[in-house]
Amino acid sequence: MTVIDTPAGIERFRVISLIQALRLETRGMKMSRGISVLKIAQSDYGVTARTKAGALEQMISYYEDTYGEEYDGPR
Repeated sequence: MTVIDTPAGIERFRVISLIQALRLETRGMKMSRGISVLKIAQSDYGVTARTKAGALEQMISYYEDTYGEEYDGPR
């Protein structure tokens, strides 16, 4: 079992979770009943895209720029 207990690790997990949630929503699934994943990406990470597909690409770019490695999850 892996424990993520550092602030940097928690933030990285949050970014990856947001990318995966956007990926699901672009394919027609609903992530939550509350605030949309697009709004979270726009408010917390400065995403300027107005569509979920555009936000997904911007979040992947954010991940790659921030962590210096290619995002290897499914696109």
